[in-house]
Amino acid sequence: MSSVDVYIIVEGQTEQTFVRDVLAPQMAAKEIYLYPVLIGKPGHKGGCVHFKRAKNDIGNFFRQRKNTYITTMFDYFRIDSDWPGKEEIKRQTENGITLSTTSKAEILESATCQKIGEIFGSDSEKRFIPYIEMHEFEALLFSDVNILAEKTDIDVSYLSLIIEEYDNPEEINDDPAKAPSKRLEVLNKGYRKVALGKAVSEAIGIEAMRRQCPHFDNWLTKLEHLKGNPDGEATN
Repeated sequence: MSSVDVYIIVEGQTEQTFVRDVLAPQMAAKEIYLYPVLIGKPGHKGGCVHFKRAKNDIGNFFRQRKNTYITTMFDYFRIDSDWPGKEEIKRQTENGITLSTTSKAEILESATCQKIGEIFGSDSEKRFIPYIEMHEFEALLFSDVNILAEKTDIDVSYLSLIIEEYDNPEEINDDPAKAPSKRLEVLNKGYRKVALGKAVSEAIGIEAMRRQCPHFDNWLTKLEHLKGNPDGEATN
């Protein structure tokens, strides 16, 4: 098996640190090499993720090398209202259709991939694997509430009450005001996203997160099935 290089355009330092220090070493053992890059220009501080900005970064990576893949790691809460697929989710919801977290992710990622193909040509879709976090990175940390409680100094009973409301951590919560990070900040005023995100995710481990978070697992499965062609062309 030849190795595969994947550039991950991430939303902020929390995701960048997670990919670099926790996820990348795991995937490297399978000869999948991940390189997290912050979206936008140097000094970008996060906030709303605009499709135009993401599109520009994706296009730059397409042009730089022909034998790499590009993926994304953006929060559902942070992508702007014009993001491909966002309007379709709104339309279905307003028509009374209840969409699962997985269904929302599939709509967004399929529409994003199609739009990138329209902009950069159909061949670009073979090298682009969009991933939208449902609903944000901190959902992964609820994969093991005992470890999360220990690392954040939060009573595990409070965390258990939260996760018991949902089928899996990625279902927490389709409301920015009740997002996993907001809940952690309420329970621990000293919660620091980057440092604790790394510490908790390292302690939980990627495999445990994959077992509890089906959309996250599906993304990594797609990356694991990518193949690097010896002639320099990326294939999947």
